Amino acid sequence: MKKRFSAFAAALVLAVLLVLPFSVDTAEAADLDYIHSYDITVTPLQSDGSLYIQVHLVWEVLDEGPVKWVQVGIPNGSIRRTEALSDNISNLNFDNSYMRVDFDRGYDDGEIIDFRYAWEQEYMYTLDEGEVSYDYTPGWFDEAEIGSMSITWMENPALPTPIMLYRGSGDVTEVPTEHGVRYESYNLGHGDKLNVCACYDSWPTELFWENSSENLPNDYEDDYDPYDNSYIYEGLIRLFVTLFIIIFIERVFSGRRSYRGGFGTRYVFVHGLWYPAGRDGKPRPGSVGTRTKPKPSSSGFGGGRRGGGFGGSGFGGGSHCACASSCACACACACAGGGRAGCSAKNLYGAVQLSKKLTEELQK
Repeated sequence: MKKRFSAFAAALVLAVLLVLPFSVDTAEAADLDYIHSYDITVTPLQSDGSLYIQVHLVWEVLDEGPVKWVQVGIPNGSIRRTEALSDNISNLNFDNSYMRVDFDRGYDDGEIIDFRYAWEQEYMYTLDEGEVSYDYTPGWFDEAEIGSMSITWMENPALPTPIMLYRGSGDVTEVPTEHGVRYESYNLGHGDKLNVCACYDSWPTELFWENSSENLPNDYEDDYDPYDNSYIYEGLIRLFVTLFIIIFIERVFSGRRSYRGGFGTRYVFVHGLWYPAGRDGKPRPGSVGTRTKPKPSSSGFGGGRRGGGFGGSGFGGGSHCACASSCACACACACAGGGRAGCSAKNLYGAVQLSKKLTEELQK
């Protein structure tokens, strides 16, 4: 009887280990990449309130090259056009969370990729009794450090001078320029962000509420819950199923055989899509969701992706912005809420109607 109970206890411990997130506090793995500089230039377009965003990245490959593509977070998938600004970019693709940048060749360890691209971003402004506000957080990097980062908000002669608010994970410096204002931050660690708010008290052309950030197609911003606990319920179901299987095996084989299991990639189901789970049980940074749950890898542990965090216009924790006027107050409320880790669109086939073939290509 004791022997049977010991076998069952050992099987129970193994079952618990199988359903819990697998994490071992060992020395932190070395970064695969280092970003020397990350510069963003934003120009508001008078015609419809969309933003023309230019990105310049100087990216060094440290390990596991060659690197043929990277992905960087975007605010949402409502993009009017993309534009490669450097000759080493062969293609630009996007879903609702990331811009994928394909290069004309693979870059090996120790090589530096200097590349630039741009796009027109829709659904970025909010309207409040004639006032127009923007709250923008560029995609960040949870698995790479950044030497320097800057956001330049360009002036438009046709627009009034905006009230600007800014915040960042470290010290942020405001630098006036000839055609706008630049915000600079240095030595950003994993997951560090830079955020700007711009508020205009009037706009020379009519902007429509239907095209504001509150009306993102398919509501894929509003229904995203970063604290979704669906993975907990999945774990409980797995626990009960595993216990049932173990009890059955224990009864049939009477402890003559031991149950063997392997640790593989865990997946969480968030708003209709399956994502690889991170250590915190939430979708792994840099991952892309799929409609069907991927089959377990035969090799056990899954690989990573080179890419940035979710795109901007999300909320963040930390210090509050100053409040200089009613317009500034509205913007400050938007950028000092607390908790959101950026905007992530969970419906890959929503705003931009990606084809299944293109989505599968982005996931390679």
